[in-house]
Amino acid sequence: MTNLPKLTLITGTTDLLVDRALEKVWSALKANIKDISKQEIDATSEDAYIQFVDAMSPNLFGSSYLVIVDHINVAEDKLDEKLVQALKDAESNISDENFLVVIHRGGAGGTGIVKALQKQKVAEIKCETIKDSHEYLDFMRLEFKRNKKVIDEDALLALRDAVGEELDELSGAINQLCFDVLDDKITLESVKKYYQGNAAVKVFDITNALFNADTHSALEKLNDLLEQDSNSFVYIVSVLAGSLRKLVKLAGLPTSAGDFQIAQELGINPKQVKYLKSQLKNWTPTSLANAVVELAKVDALVRAGFDGIYLDNNQKRFLLETTIQKIGASAR
Repeated sequence: MTNLPKLTLITGTTDLLVDRALEKVWSALKANIKDISKQEIDATSEDAYIQFVDAMSPNLFGSSYLVIVDHINVAEDKLDEKLVQALKDAESNISDENFLVVIHRGGAGGTGIVKALQKQKVAEIKCETIKDSHEYLDFMRLEFKRNKKVIDEDALLALRDAVGEELDELSGAINQLCFDVLDDKITLESVKKYYQGNAAVKVFDITNALFNADTHSALEKLNDLLEQDSNSFVYIVSVLAGSLRKLVKLAGLPTSAGDFQIAQELGINPKQVKYLKSQLKNWTPTSLANAVVELAKVDALVRAGFDGIYLDNNQKRFLLETTIQKIGASAR
């Protein structure tokens, strides 16, 4: 059928890099196999094993599946023991037409599964944490390529200087820029146009206010920014989602984890950990889950509209304001 690996293991502590690696695997399969679908399974869900068995079973119609088992990075006794064993024997559980990706997002949990997978015929993708400026610039170039754009080198450096070196914020800024600029090439003039006055800092202010449970201030800062730049919706949502992912991941770490370990798991500077912990006190697991759902909805709508009809800026603004209000209302 294809020479692509049947079994892939993706490891890394930076969610965005892990997600990009998964996206690359999926794109390669779609390019080579006409009739293929994917099913994502959260290893921590109660029915994860049942989902796994159903998805990995041979398909009567001959179509293929990419089965993705995510979040194995928890203590094995918190996972269904049948699922753990099935993953440790993954190679023998993959039918001819299917493919399996297993994702470990860092930490000590699930290392037994990882070691078992590494002894099999597995393609391992290690998403190393980005550490120096050259690696950040390489990441940015790949993000532009992903959006089918190229960027001049002076524009690349100017964007990095305006936004900083937080991957989620960089990705959000690049997505917004590619969304706004119709030309295939991004120039320095484009970057100056959209990031004059350091819009990135203003978006951080919105994010910090919201996750500090100050909804009123978040809305005020949102309106201030949109008065100056009425086209930043994709970027704003991306930054909000990036900050939310960090809080969700922090909430899932053991209370005994030290600041340095947390910083490694979240891919952030250790100095940021104390601030994130203070933000997390404002949120329950349920309110975080609700926030994930709300931001996913608004992200889809500001990018693609509703039923093929794109929203105008006033509609996007109303939608984003309503979403911030909903999220803020669920804080402690």
